Amino acid sequence: MSEMDLRYKYFAARVKMAVGEIAVVSPGGHVQLVDLALSFKGAEARLGRGEDASFGFTEKPEVIHFRTAGSTVHIESSEKPYRVDVETRALVSELAKFRKAVYDCITKAVPQIVANESIRQIHSTE
Repeated sequence: MSEMDLRYKYFAARVKMAVGEIAVVSPGGHVQLVDLALSFKGAEARLGRGEDASFGFTEKPEVIHFRTAGSTVHIESSEKPYRVDVETRALVSELAKFRKAVYDCITKAVPQIVANESIRQIHSTE
């Protein structure tokens, strides 16, 4: 299965990402899990280096921006009027937990998919 197919055709789910009372990603629609997990992996790496990061959605034009400010990350949406702050290490840790959960869920449902490079990238810490 190609990375494009995995990212944009399979494994849609409802996901909620919240900081306090603010739903950064609301569970109102479906997101593509592989795409989101790989996007989070990229954001983890950038935030870990003290850089800004962002991710978008396959299904809609919204982009979520992570803007670093010392040990804090400001999270903002291109579509919604909020800005929430979170400690960088906590955000990176939660993004990694999400990736692990996606990997575990997908590989439990389809065990032979562990051989797929895109799926291995979700699990990889590199």
